[in-house]
Parts: sequence; C-alpha cells; structure tokens
Amino acid sequence: MATALVFFATRSSDNGAAVTPAASSSAAAAAPFASPSAGPTVLKGLVISSAARLATPIPPYFSSSWADAHPPADAPGITAQGAIVVDLASQQIMYAKNIDERRPPASIMKIMTAMVTLDQVKPSQELSVSRDAANMEPNRMGLSVGEELTVQDLLYGMLLDSGNDAARALADGLPGGLDGFIHRMNDKAASFGLTNTHFVDVAGLDDDNYTTPYDMAVLADAALSGYPTIRTVVSTKQASIPGTATHKPFAPINLNDLLWDYPGTYGMKVGYTDAAEYTIILAAQKDNHNVLIVLLGSKHHFTEGKQLFDWAFGHIPAPDGAPIRKFATNLEKA
Repeated sequence: MATALVFFATRSSDNGAAVTPAASSSAAAAAPFASPSAGPTVLKGLVISSAARLATPIPPYFSSSWADAHPPADAPGITAQGAIVVDLASQQIMYAKNIDERRPPASIMKIMTAMVTLDQVKPSQELSVSRDAANMEPNRMGLSVGEELTVQDLLYGMLLDSGNDAARALADGLPGGLDGFIHRMNDKAASFGLTNTHFVDVAGLDDDNYTTPYDMAVLADAALSGYPTIRTVVSTKQASIPGTATHKPFAPINLNDLLWDYPGTYGMKVGYTDAAEYTIILAAQKDNHNVLIVLLGSKHHFTEGKQLFDWAFGHIPAPDGAPIRKFATNLEKA
C-alpha cells in the first residue's frame, strides 16, 4: 500500500511565522530542504538564516537523503498520525509521516524524565517518596509515602510499569522539586534545538505536553547513546526489586509487548491517553542493524511497530556521507 511521505508540518521561521507544510507527498519527497535562493534553510528540527548558512550550517540529527530517493511505496499502511523510522548506524530517515506535527506524547515522554534525572544524580542515589507521588494515578509502580528507593529502582518502576508515582517521586526528590524538574526538561529539549517539544508534567498525563515524531526520535536516540542505565532498564522484560528496611518488594513488568513478540527488540517505551491515543518508541537490532521507530496517535501500535520493523530491516540504507550531528555518550551523573 502506498504511504504518504510528509516531511514538514509546521516549523517556525526566523521571524516567527509558520513554514507551510508540504502540499503533497511528492512535493515533500522532491524538496525536503529549502534551496539557497529560497530564504531561510530549514533543517530537520532547526531553522538557519541565510546569513548563518553562509558560515557553517549546523547539520541535522538525521539525514533524509535516503528517504527522498526511496519513496516507500511498499511500506505498510498505518493508522498512526505521525511516524518516523530511523536507521541508527547511518542516522538516516527511512520512513516519515507528519514527522513535525505536534501531538501529545503520553508516557513515552518519561524517557526525558529519566534523562533529566540521570543528569543530576547517580542511579544508586536514594530518594524518599513524597505524598504527592504516592497519590499519583492511574499507572502505578505501587509506591507508598515515605518509602525510600534508589533512583535505579524508581526508573524500573517508571519505564516498565509506566509508574506515574515513580516519575513524580523522581521529580519531587531532586533539588527544585516538580517545577524545577519540568523547567530542566524544557531546557534540555531546547539544548537539542527541539522547538516543537514542550513539557508541562513529568509523567505524560497532561495532554498539553507536545512533541513530534522527529523530536521524540532525537530524544530517544540521545537516551540510547548517552545513558547506559536507561538502555539497560528499557530492555528489561521484568525486574525484581527485593524489599528492604525502607521499602516493600516490587516486580515491575515492561508494558512493551514487542520485547517478547519481536526478536531483537530492546526498547523503549509505550504510552496512552485518550487524546494522544497509543504512542510508542521502539528500538530493535537484526543482523547488526539497529532501527528506531516512533509512532504517535496510533490505534495499533504494536502491530504497526512489527510491520515497520519488518519493512525497515528489508531496506537498510547504505551510509551516504551526509553531514549529521552525533549524539553524546556518557552523559549520566558521574
């Protein structure tokens, strides 16, 4: 089934005006970047003025050259409102659908919560569970007020059980509290140049949070590259956290069905709210190739993830030498 390629939805221009979406899939495939005479150059996730372009342009995180040259006529049809598939070795976009259209991310934004946590404290740091955290609903790790757990234990509860109580415990337990934590989340998104991402809570419950498939792929790639603790946690099917003098035992179970159903899957996170519908970040390896998928607004996220993995592993692009920004490593608190 033919699938539309849509590389741009809404971007901000240098003067704050919206950049018009591509009129059709063929137009998006034919002209994903502005020409030198067409005013500001629009790179994935960035806007560079004509003057800056004459100096040294900042390369995008992902190259679209392969997708431009290979319209995915044989790609599966999907219900997701936005989607991106990236070959992680070459950082080339293989499939794109409304990749710059803002949508609520639901719980997949907990990847950012995990990164901001590990920017500040070691996984071994112990935090006390606040009353507000213990009262969080609906998805829960099962925390009680006053319990003390390590950051790593809370990350298992947040990223496997999708525990909103664990997410709030991390935010409340660090300097600056909830407001300071959310501020750091938005500062971190801005540091990546992600102008289509904004957070108003730490768990993804509020549908005023927004991101895009492209922006979420950047954050997911950054998490996999720079945060070994996150990579370990999201690849875990089930964790066993024995009880101690400061907390009861926990046994978080990963909500990502593809860890069981699709060989080679090693991450990352699923989410759902009524407004966001199903959202998912997926990462898998096959034959030494690694593929990252982000789906927003899907009705069949697991099925569509499998179908896109099958398609992507059958179309792995060769490196094209396009300039791209590399992701940092070893970003966790030392």
